[in-house]
Amino acid sequence: GHFHSMVPLALAVRDRGHEVAFATGKGFGPVVKRTGLIHFACGLDFDGSQDIFVELPEWKEIQASHPDSVAIQQVYGFVQGLAPRMAVDLIPLVDRWKPDVIIRDPIEYGGYIAAEAAGIPHATITWAIYIPSQHICPEAFRALQQQFGLPKDPELKTIDRYLVLNFLPHSWAFPESPANAVTYRFCAPPFDQSGDEQLPDWISSLPDQPTLHVTLGTTFNRSSRTFRAILEALSTEKMNVIMTVGRTVDPAQFQPLPDHIKIAQYIPQSLLLPRCDALLFHGGYNSLLAALWHGLPMVMTPLGAGDQLPNALRCQEQGAGLLVEGDPPDVEAVRKTVRTIFEDPAYRRRAKQLQQEIKALPSLSEAVNRLELLGKSH
Repeated sequence: GHFHSMVPLALAVRDRGHEVAFATGKGFGPVVKRTGLIHFACGLDFDGSQDIFVELPEWKEIQASHPDSVAIQQVYGFVQGLAPRMAVDLIPLVDRWKPDVIIRDPIEYGGYIAAEAAGIPHATITWAIYIPSQHICPEAFRALQQQFGLPKDPELKTIDRYLVLNFLPHSWAFPESPANAVTYRFCAPPFDQSGDEQLPDWISSLPDQPTLHVTLGTTFNRSSRTFRAILEALSTEKMNVIMTVGRTVDPAQFQPLPDHIKIAQYIPQSLLLPRCDALLFHGGYNSLLAALWHGLPMVMTPLGAGDQLPNALRCQEQGAGLLVEGDPPDVEAVRKTVRTIFEDPAYRRRAKQLQQEIKALPSLSEAVNRLELLGKSH
């Protein structure tokens, strides 16, 4: 999911004639290369079968230090655990490859460290909410800077000082979490086809009735209790339900199923959502952007990542969706909320309005112009 959110811009930069490379764990190399982009193995390598933080020796200590908030634990995990491992590999890579700009994931800070160490500009692709990790754990950030010999930055102003790219409209912005001062907004079509997946054959024979897509993304899809609660809630509803559970989950564990519910490991939303009427998901950024891109109302069941609950609350405030809390969520609450989304046209109307606002944003060509200017001016 983190990779997919960056691919549209990467391809736009490449199509302008520039060299573009991704630095990720070694095992993710084949996925990057299938998009025609360069891959460099950097940072912690993991296969996606479990939470990446479990791979960190210091993870239990981080959890113990911040027992009341999983979201805060995750921020510290990115800053104290993953960032140093990425920076150690990136710094010599930058010295060899000599990029003009480094573009980073919003919670990947090794790229920031490597760029600052090399004296080159850096940009950030942010998600639906700007995550000011430097203000959440400032001492950990200062320790990270000191570890790699960066100049003192007492107010942490060097993070996101050049350019932040956002792919949602101004009306989406969180009032309590204002965008960074160097934030610019662009229209980026969602990307989700890093493999050769196609629509399954049974799609064409679905009954003529409303269709709901259910997904918990590519990280929180291990929550079988949530999947089962959703399946129970929708087991007698008069609609088509298409649930995707992820490449690491066996769909057979959810059998037997009623005829109106279909389960697959992965179907690209760019192919599936044009055939759907609503989306039930965990509040993750990629599915949120995909739903809005297609103008679909949403039901959200946040599962733990720091941005999921804020995304769900903001979507509810916007009138484009509804929130169902709980892990697992209450079965009857899921059933009633899905019915509401289908029966009240106001949610679809607001989702369509946001769709129009997204597609009216400046194109990614304008984003490439800004990156080119950034690279030439430093």
